[in-house]
Amino acid sequence: MKAASAASLAGAVKATVTIHNRLPAGHRWQAAIDPVFRAALNGLPGPWDISVHPVDRFWFRIDVVAPDGASWSISASTQEGPRIEDLADTIRAACVRHGRVKPANAKRTRGDAARVSPPAASKGTAK
Repeated sequence: MKAASAASLAGAVKATVTIHNRLPAGHRWQAAIDPVFRAALNGLPGPWDISVHPVDRFWFRIDVVAPDGASWSISASTQEGPRIEDLADTIRAACVRHGRVKPANAKRTRGDAARVSPPAASKGTAK
């Protein structure tokens, strides 16, 4: 199944990524945000929208908006937090997972039904 997912991503239209980098000039990650996040989303269908905001002196927030309008955020410390490449990997993984999730009202395929088990019947007797 991973091979099929990788093949479908490889054939996908190149992602359109808009990055709003609001980190202050001189911030140690300010210059790296754009190329690292663009590389992380390369190959994903989209348009994707990423905003990076300082929260305070030691924290910043990354907001991601998916092509379907869904959004999520991640916060990190700039002092003891992860490397920027690790955050980019986390964002890419979340974006790939999001692309696989189907809304509850989406049309189901035969393969979907095979993965869903009906609830077990109660073995108790009613009186």
